[in-house]
Amino acid sequence: MAKAKSAGGRETPHPGGGRGADVRRKSATPPAVRDAPPSAPATDISQDILASLETFEEIGESLRGTSEVAEICDRVVQVLKARMGLETCSIMLVNGDGRLVNVAGTSPRGKGAAPTVHRSFRLGEGIAGSVAESGEAILLPDVTEDPRFTTGRTAPTVRSLLCLPIKGKGEGAHGSIGVLNLSHGEPGFFSHHHRTVFGILATLLGRLLTEARLAQELTRFNRELEEQVAERTREIQASHAYLEQLLEQATDVILTVDWRGRVTYANPCVRVLGYARENLMGQPFSVLCPAGTLPVPLKDALAGVVGQHVEIVLQAKDGAQLDTWCSFSPLESPDAGGRGALVMIRDVTRGKRLELQVRQMEKLTAIGTLVAGIAHEINNKLVPILVYSELLQRAELGEREMKLVKTVHKSAVNARHIMDSLLRFSRQEAPRKELCSLNEVVQDVINMVQFRTRKQDVTLTCEPGEGIPPLSMDAHQIAQVVLNIVNNACDAVEGMSGTVSVTTRMAGGEARILIADNGPGIDPKVQARIFDPFFTTKEVGKGTGLGLSLCYGIVQEHGGGIRVESRPGATRFEVTLPVESGQEVVRAPRRAPAIAARRGRCLVADGDPTLREVLEHVLAGHHEVVPETTGNGVIARLAEGNFFDVLLLDLNLSERPGEEVLAWIHQHRPELMARVVLMTSGVDDLERLRQRNLKAGCVVTKPFQMEEVQQAVAGMLASGEPGAGTPEVAGPI
Repeated sequence: MAKAKSAGGRETPHPGGGRGADVRRKSATPPAVRDAPPSAPATDISQDILASLETFEEIGESLRGTSEVAEICDRVVQVLKARMGLETCSIMLVNGDGRLVNVAGTSPRGKGAAPTVHRSFRLGEGIAGSVAESGEAILLPDVTEDPRFTTGRTAPTVRSLLCLPIKGKGEGAHGSIGVLNLSHGEPGFFSHHHRTVFGILATLLGRLLTEARLAQELTRFNRELEEQVAERTREIQASHAYLEQLLEQATDVILTVDWRGRVTYANPCVRVLGYARENLMGQPFSVLCPAGTLPVPLKDALAGVVGQHVEIVLQAKDGAQLDTWCSFSPLESPDAGGRGALVMIRDVTRGKRLELQVRQMEKLTAIGTLVAGIAHEINNKLVPILVYSELLQRAELGEREMKLVKTVHKSAVNARHIMDSLLRFSRQEAPRKELCSLNEVVQDVINMVQFRTRKQDVTLTCEPGEGIPPLSMDAHQIAQVVLNIVNNACDAVEGMSGTVSVTTRMAGGEARILIADNGPGIDPKVQARIFDPFFTTKEVGKGTGLGLSLCYGIVQEHGGGIRVESRPGATRFEVTLPVESGQEVVRAPRRAPAIAARRGRCLVADGDPTLREVLEHVLAGHHEVVPETTGNGVIARLAEGNFFDVLLLDLNLSERPGEEVLAWIHQHRPELMARVVLMTSGVDDLERLRQRNLKAGCVVTKPFQMEEVQQAVAGMLASGEPGAGTPEVAGPI
């Protein structure tokens, strides 16, 4: 058998052999005595030490550039086995569960048994567990004589064992991190100097493994930290992008202001103030303030006081003043230059204007309800005045009496016009629209007031605009709007040789009427109320307070708008009217020529005895008149089969209203629907009838004149319908 050098340089009878005959002798010292070295010559000891140092050197060379724990352990085991001719060699380390686990090499095993690479022990179990627990090396010259060494049922292939504790850097006396197992097939192979020398190796290995573990932990920690930083960076970027999106899409202006009051951030919504965000940043917030100074709530926010829902007037870049709701919140400046502020601005200018319009409409609705309630009664009282004064003018009267009658008739006509205005004001009567020239309407008004302006020494100018198409409007109502505003302007400059200008033009797809004067202006407190019904600043007897309210209602009814701007020396009213394209000019219909009267049978249904008397007086001379006072009476007559050429039906009948009577006729006597002349004071009744699909032949609006009723009846009789003008076919009364 070939001989091999041992770790001490002596020959052995096999490749993994011991130190020769001297070391193969049984030691006289019991195995339990760990410090009893086998006797050996000094030359052998020095050779073993030199061989061990050479082994250290080779281990050091093999570990260059290695930092992984498993790789370090594996290389150490490979060098030890090759240099010392060991049967087995292994490194076991304590894991997180407190058990010893093989990380390199194999543990001693029985003959024929498979290598147990991952064999593990509890601390205190077996040789390795005892060494790891106590922190002291164990040298067994012959494992067969030590009960702590067990290999199972098979005979051991090793006889000599050296188990050394691997202590980490900085660990205590018993703080082992693992063990180094060296075994050989010859008894007494390892000596005391082996334990000393390889104890040094185990200590160095412990420090190296500790540093490698720390390096691995540091690498793992750095990797986890990098992953956490990357994840946190992604979260911050996502949060930043989300916050940026919120700021970009916000409908409110969002600004940040530093401790000096300068804007450091502005979202795109700042364009409502007329600024580009890059142009506003760096500017003092005071550029947005009409007074040019920081508002008090912003100063409070810079001092740490929160100000929410503060109503402030801000100034846009073009000088326009905007009503805003602002919130001011303290904000710590990231540059440590002092506390800043977060400012959120909401433009409520349009909302406030709409609110004022709603309030105005509510006031108009309230007044309109009142007007609608009394219009019917007043109109009923005007009818006999108009009709009888008209009849008296046809009589033979003296000059003085005729003058008195004409005065009465003129007063009644004026009262009728007042009621018409009130009904329009209350929106009970819709405007009678037709396509008209706006410039012509305005010029007619100017011509009307020229005499007054010359008398008051007021300069009145008119500048008609070009390119204004015909507008769908009630020319009389729009003229009334212009006339009221021009008269107010003349009143404002009276006695001061002032000027009043009227201009028309197209702007923004709308027709505009601009009426300006250089009077003293309107007090801001008064401006908020000038469109209120019955509000006036004129002396008692010089104004009713309905002029501008009526103007407001007319313009709203036409789908337009009216607003005023005033300061001392300059007041301007602006009226806007929509333009309806694609229509041809429709001229106002001329008055129909008088229709030759034919005799007919007329049912007059009105609950007011005075009106019945008037109608009988107007019609009795040419027609047969049958009076009726209630709705049930009308239905009873028609249910009996009576036929009438004309039915004059008042919608305000007792017992059953005229609307229900008309519905009965529509169902039971539909052939008479075209023979009905409705008498009403407003268009609300007609709208209800239209919704119920109840259409009469003709409508006469109260207060009416005698000619209107006569023309309506004559038109019915001239239509040629069966029974018209043939009272002999009618049934009994």
